[in-house]
Amino acid sequence: MTRTKAMMAAADSGMRKRAIPGSEEELPVMGLGSSGSFEGQDPAKLDALAEVMEEFVELGGTLLDTSPSYGNAEANIGRIARDLGVRDRLFMATKVRSQGEQDGIEQMARSAELLGEPIDLMQIHNFIGLETQWRTLKSMREEGRVRYIGLTHFRTSAFEQLEQEMRNKDMDFVQFNYSLMTPEAEERLLPLAADRGIAVIVNRAFNDGRFFGLVKGQPLPDYAAEFDCESWAQFALKYVLSHPAVTVVIPATSKPEHLMDNMQAGFGALPDEAMRERMRETMASL
Repeated sequence: MTRTKAMMAAADSGMRKRAIPGSEEELPVMGLGSSGSFEGQDPAKLDALAEVMEEFVELGGTLLDTSPSYGNAEANIGRIARDLGVRDRLFMATKVRSQGEQDGIEQMARSAELLGEPIDLMQIHNFIGLETQWRTLKSMREEGRVRYIGLTHFRTSAFEQLEQEMRNKDMDFVQFNYSLMTPEAEERLLPLAADRGIAVIVNRAFNDGRFFGLVKGQPLPDYAAEFDCESWAQFALKYVLSHPAVTVVIPATSKPEHLMDNMQAGFGALPDEAMRERMRETMASL
C-alpha cells in the first residue's frame, strides 16, 4: 500500500499519548471504533478492513473498541489482527450487554475467544444489566481476568445517570458521546472524570456523520493551520482531543483513506482555549 511522506513523518514523530489515571500506562489518543464498520463478510470489505487495521497500528494506534452487538465485528477483528500479527500491539476493549449473570459471563468468554486474550477493557454496554454485570466485572478485575472495567453510552440523554454511576462506582474508564455539535459533556462529565481519575473514551465525534453534512462545501478556516489541522475530520477530532480530560477518541471507519485522515489528529499541536472558542464560533456560523 502507498503511504504519503506526511503520514510517514507523522508516524516517525510519535502520536500524542495520555495516561490512564491511576496507572503508569499511556494510550495513544487516537483509537478505532468498530460500530457499523467492521461488520460483514464481503471479501473486498475485509481486505479494506485489514488495511485499516494495519495502518492504524503503523500510525501508532492501540485502543480498538468493539462489542458483541456489532454483528460479526469481534470475529472479524480477531481474525484480521491474528492474520496481520498485530494482536499483541492492540489495547482491546469490548463490552457486555446481557441482563443475566451467567449469560454475561458466557458472552464475555465468547468475546475473549474471538478477540484473543487479554481483554484490556471490559465495559457494560448502555447500562444493560448494570448492577449484575458490575459485580462480575469487579470480580474479573480483582482476579486479573480483565485489566480495566468501565461503562459506556452514546446518548446525551444518558448523562444524568452516567454522572451518578461515575460518582458511585470504582470504574477505570467511561465512554460517552462528545463533539463540537454536542458539547454537553464539557459541563459536568468531563470535569467529573478528571476529578475522579476516570479515563474517558469519546464516541460519536462526528455525530454519526452529520458533522460532514454541515461542513460540506465549506472551506476549512485558515486558522486551522495554527494547530496542524488539514481537514474537517481533523478539525472535529482535534477539538475533542484538546479537552484535557479526554483520553482517547474512537472514530469508526472501514475506509483506509478516512483512517489515515483521522489518525493525523493525534499528531501536532492542539487548539488552546481561545482557539476552541473560535472553532465553536465557526460551527455556530454554518
